[in-house]
Amino acid sequence: MGKVMERRYKCKNGVTEVTRYAVGENAKIRPRYRKAKSTEAKREENHMRAARELARVLNCNATPEGWFVMLDYAPKSYDKIFAGMDEDQILREAKRQGSLFLRRLKRIAGTEVKCVVTASDREMQEDGTLIPCRIHNHVVVMGATEEQIRKAWKLGECVDVRHLYRQADYTPLAVYMVMQVRSIQDMKKYQTTRNMEKPKVEDRVVKGDPCDEIRVQTGAKVLDRMTYKQGSVVQYVRYLPRAKAEKRGGHKKTDCGSTDGSNGQIAEGGTGYDFSAASWG
Repeated sequence: MGKVMERRYKCKNGVTEVTRYAVGENAKIRPRYRKAKSTEAKREENHMRAARELARVLNCNATPEGWFVMLDYAPKSYDKIFAGMDEDQILREAKRQGSLFLRRLKRIAGTEVKCVVTASDREMQEDGTLIPCRIHNHVVVMGATEEQIRKAWKLGECVDVRHLYRQADYTPLAVYMVMQVRSIQDMKKYQTTRNMEKPKVEDRVVKGDPCDEIRVQTGAKVLDRMTYKQGSVVQYVRYLPRAKAEKRGGHKKTDCGSTDGSNGQIAEGGTGYDFSAASWG
């Protein structure tokens, strides 16, 4: 039996992810392969990986006071910016406009602003299907006011700004954003400001079969679990650790999960988007 490696991601808000996979005793760094067109299965796997990476960023940086923003393009701006471009060029240009928006917002609100931005020409329906739509940008902003956000975007008729509110796990929001980004070769699914905190990563070798179910502490709340899948991560689990007990009036009180009872979903009166419907394992 080869080595069984376990990687653990610990995010600032407590969300923890564990992946476990087998590697050979004499495992070596794989050679880099020439880039080629991805298969449909590979594109789906890339979306899943990007969503989890973005979720870790959000779980380390998003706050209830943050904003979820949708930026559109007015007809006059659209004709001026995207004239003569095909759909792939339009998507790339929208990504560039998202970067310019981040720069303007940092000049207006200050360098401590934290942002994530995506560009999309697809829209998710209530049943989870995606359909083509007019180009737009999604942005998550921390450290700026609604007025500053609106001031930084002059290309559209509508700037939809809504509070994030408290969520136990921002993975559904990350999935919602990434799933609507159409795959283009060599184009990243999202952009972030450089001041984003990253999760703590721990690697270790564990004993046993890589297909053995990963154990979590008693009282922890499992948010997602993926069992063995050939050619992918052998084991995966995402959970909220059991909260430390607080002694009050001679009794211990524990609380696991969201402080607003949202159970990882959008809090009542929140953004109005059911991000959880887009979540996948």
